[in-house]
Amino acid sequence: MKRAFITGLLVIGTACMILACGKKEKETNEQKPETELSDGGTEETDQEEAEDQENAGEADAQAEETPDEGAENYQIIGTESPEAHKVLLTNRTGEAVTGFTVKASTDAEFPENLMASGMKVENDETVCLYYTVPETGGAETGSGKMLRTTYEFSVTNEGGREIRISGLIFDDIQQAELCFEDEVGFIKYVSVESGEEISTKEMALSLQVQ
Repeated sequence: MKRAFITGLLVIGTACMILACGKKEKETNEQKPETELSDGGTEETDQEEAEDQENAGEADAQAEETPDEGAENYQIIGTESPEAHKVLLTNRTGEAVTGFTVKASTDAEFPENLMASGMKVENDETVCLYYTVPETGGAETGSGKMLRTTYEFSVTNEGGREIRISGLIFDDIQQAELCFEDEVGFIKYVSVESGEEISTKEMALSLQVQ
């Protein structure tokens, strides 16, 4: 009787082991497709990332080739060169400008018009002036020091009026406004050296009185 009982337990234990192995094998088979799907998903993700990077590279290249539409395209007076002074001038004279030229204060006469034929600078329009200072020495003081050469603008408006602006130092000006008030021409600008706002109107009025 006891022997039969032990034999029964062994049979039941063996059956349980067989069932457990079968269940484990089934679970393994069910998980295998999920792994394959996961691998396939990874390959698809890598391909999408590669396409995104390629598209981003093409967009960057296109952006480099496309000019900035917001950039200002100024009309140019004079000739651009490494030696030329660059000054942005805004016309605040109240009329369109058709003539512009520059001379050193030590020169007797103004040279010919620096503006191209048919060129016109409307009121409130900004243009880019390039001016190369002639290679001439400044005036010398009694102590042997060299004085900085000043320059003059001659501005002719559409009505034929000539406006002269004097006492200008190119090294100190990067951006200026050409103005005409109280029958005198002058400029307003921020000094490169001092950072102060400067107007030559008072000087122009004093010269007019003389």
